[in-house]
Amino acid sequence: MRLRTLLAATCFLAAAAAAYGQEAEPCRDFRFRVDTDPVLFAGNPAAIASFKGHISMAGIEFRKENGALMPLEGSPDSYRAAAVTESFISISDRISFHGKLEWSYFAGQKMGAQILIDPSFNPVNFLESTDANPGRKNKETYSLLGAMSYRFSDKWAAGMSIDYVSADQTKVKDPRFSNIWMDMYLKAGVSFCPSEKLMLGLSLLYRSTLEQVRGGIYGTTDKQYFILADKGGFYGTMSELSGDYNYIPVTTQRPMKNDFYGLGLQAVSGPVSNELELFYRQGYWGKRSSGTATYFEFSGIKAGYKGRLLAKSGNDLHKFSLDLGYELLGNDENIFKYVTPSGQNTRVEYSGQNHIFDRHAASAGLEYVWYKGTGGYLPAFTAGAAVKGVAVIGNTVLYPNYRNFDTEKLSADVFALKSIFSGRSIFTFGLNALFRAGFGTPNDDGSLVPASTSGHISFDNYLLRQFEYDTATAAGAGAEFRYTYIFSPRFAPYVRVSDDFSALLQAPQYLDGRFRNVALITLGCSF
Repeated sequence: MRLRTLLAATCFLAAAAAAYGQEAEPCRDFRFRVDTDPVLFAGNPAAIASFKGHISMAGIEFRKENGALMPLEGSPDSYRAAAVTESFISISDRISFHGKLEWSYFAGQKMGAQILIDPSFNPVNFLESTDANPGRKNKETYSLLGAMSYRFSDKWAAGMSIDYVSADQTKVKDPRFSNIWMDMYLKAGVSFCPSEKLMLGLSLLYRSTLEQVRGGIYGTTDKQYFILADKGGFYGTMSELSGDYNYIPVTTQRPMKNDFYGLGLQAVSGPVSNELELFYRQGYWGKRSSGTATYFEFSGIKAGYKGRLLAKSGNDLHKFSLDLGYELLGNDENIFKYVTPSGQNTRVEYSGQNHIFDRHAASAGLEYVWYKGTGGYLPAFTAGAAVKGVAVIGNTVLYPNYRNFDTEKLSADVFALKSIFSGRSIFTFGLNALFRAGFGTPNDDGSLVPASTSGHISFDNYLLRQFEYDTATAAGAGAEFRYTYIFSPRFAPYVRVSDDFSALLQAPQYLDGRFRNVALITLGCSF
């Protein structure tokens, strides 16, 4: 961790030194500037060649969350502290940079259930066999992004970027789990500008993720613990947390590996920005060697579209956003056994695969934002609304039994921000409201062979809690206040405080509570 921190700090100081040597544009709010620039919407690093000037931000925040209205991986009592800095810099007519450095620390009480850091990311997950042993989880995350573009001529530019994230998560109560997460996302792209109002882009994408997991018992060692292997839809098998031959080892780290190979296409025409990304995914759970088993192998495809439209009317700006996504993910379980020939080391012998899981996930989101009075550091008034829908359909087959499930979710958000200008001071007041609901079938079970039995288990306590969180009708509201001081034409610090409260509109059946409150304070600056 210290080496990564030193490397990140060195990169940041080098970028800052380059930035201060350049002519910066008059200071404006960093997020407002990024959210209203069509060039910066594109995921192609070559697109930042069209950016001119220098905009930067730095900030620290503290978030406090309370309440039992949460998913299985959540905490009813947690806090998160974070620090971040980000810059877009053009150091000449040909060279531009984008850099971001972030650190965060999370601590949550009464956490258990899910073992992996992000359960929705993988086709197979692991849970504690009982929810009677919740404990504290700590997670520290570092992320570093660096991008560079070079303009060869008025029409052609190329760029590349690397976005690297690492995290360590531990549970400090038996059964204890240690997770190490690494995520590297590489992009290389070219852009072509046949005219001042049109940019076409092509990018090659590669993403690699690795989560390594280990279990442990450090307290009452005479008590036995078990792990539930969720092979899809909270349906699977149980194994003992002991030794290194079960799903979760106790003396070594076992990897969950994913690789994504993708292609991106971009088209920016004046105020209209379009981007399409396509990925092929493959991965596995286990360690690929002659003496250790690879339990699962999975693959799939993923596609996404992002569209942005900016319409200017006098000193007002209207932004329309459309986001579409689709993912198909399948999982195969390997059939194997350990054998130890006389005088030789133990090795793994595979005898085939069973296709056990398929999941289709589709999403669509539409957002509108109105910026009124955009001539200053911040808009005088901002208002917007967003609607998003997500549908997940899955099928798990653990012969002779199967499970079908589906979940459909809909959410809607509205917000408004009013800024009052008084000399160098800006007072911003905001309100927001949300609504979400859903429906679906948590489990539609059956058997391919009549009157058959098996060792497969339905994790109903976890299944019903997660399904209720996903589909129960809930509403919420929030408020925020921000004070900004224009210290100079190129430096503006601010402080922001907000509080958001949400609640189920009916008493919960399976969740431990119906409320959630999120309080946030941020200290930052744009420069």
